[in-house]
Amino acid sequence: MRDFRRALKGGSVLIFDGGMGSLLQRRGLQAGQSPEEFGMRRPEVVAEIHAEYARAGALVVTKNTFGATRYKLPSSLDVVKVTETMARTARQAVGEGVFVAGSVGPTGKMIAPLGDKTFRELVEVFKEQIRGLAAGGVDLVLAETHFDLAEARAVVVAAREVCDLPVG
Repeated sequence: MRDFRRALKGGSVLIFDGGMGSLLQRRGLQAGQSPEEFGMRRPEVVAEIHAEYARAGALVVTKNTFGATRYKLPSSLDVVKVTETMARTARQAVGEGVFVAGSVGPTGKMIAPLGDKTFRELVEVFKEQIRGLAAGGVDLVLAETHFDLAEARAVVVAAREVCDLPVG
């Protein structure tokens, strides 16, 4: 069983993968197309990228779920199904020897008073995403590039309400 917390305490350097979007573009992702939608249609491409990073020495691969919220995904896609599928795709591509980080990016929405969303609404949106990540077998939740500290906090609160995975 993989244990990311134990790996962190072990003192070893954990090398993460690199960019996903640019590699997807080289393999057919069109400008303006959702990377998650592309991944659902072409999971073999996503798996190949994860496997390449693992072969190159990455000990953590970051799943193709950066924009997988109901605010960013096409309405035809189910958030939980997409995140669970992308998690399973990554896990199958890298096996048990590499950790899989569930990527949770910004929603593009602002919390009141600067925007029209409440803190609780963002927590609920992130809970959908994290529920699928956890079901798909990720080892940790990775909050990425949030420009609003309240939104990053919403990711942590959502993760704590859905699972017991480490959050970074």
